[in-house]
Amino acid sequence: MTSSEGAPPAPDASTLLARVDAKAVAYWTFLGIVVDRTDVPGEVTLRLPMKTELGTRRPDVMHGGAIASLIDASAGAAVISLFGGDEDYGGQATLDLNVTFLSAATADAIAEARILRSSRALAFTQVDVKDASGALLAVGRATYTIIRKR
Repeated sequence: MTSSEGAPPAPDASTLLARVDAKAVAYWTFLGIVVDRTDVPGEVTLRLPMKTELGTRRPDVMHGGAIASLIDASAGAAVISLFGGDEDYGGQATLDLNVTFLSAATADAIAEARILRSSRALAFTQVDVKDASGALLAVGRATYTIIRKR
């Protein structure tokens, strides 16, 4: 449907960035998550810089929990970018999170999230986590319930 057929116009990149603002989530700030790209509703790229505090017993390898948090954050941000302009939107909550680790992350982890399908009540997302060279480190899927204002 085009905007001439009654749909609202697509938000611009600055509007989407404001919806996804990493500084608004204390946990993202604690981990060091930053927004790399959010110029298309339903698609977001977040980055988690490697730092010693995110390491495992091998300090040069990022902990899987940090990567799982990045997957949840990026998938949730994709949902916010899609629904954040809806006046009835009150937030979302993770219902299900699945992570498959494919390779060790030894540098920044870059999460590319996209909405697979959504409705007024649910959103299904997919996330690919890569390093700067494009090597796939992990994949994830998350399902969210959309919270509506009462």
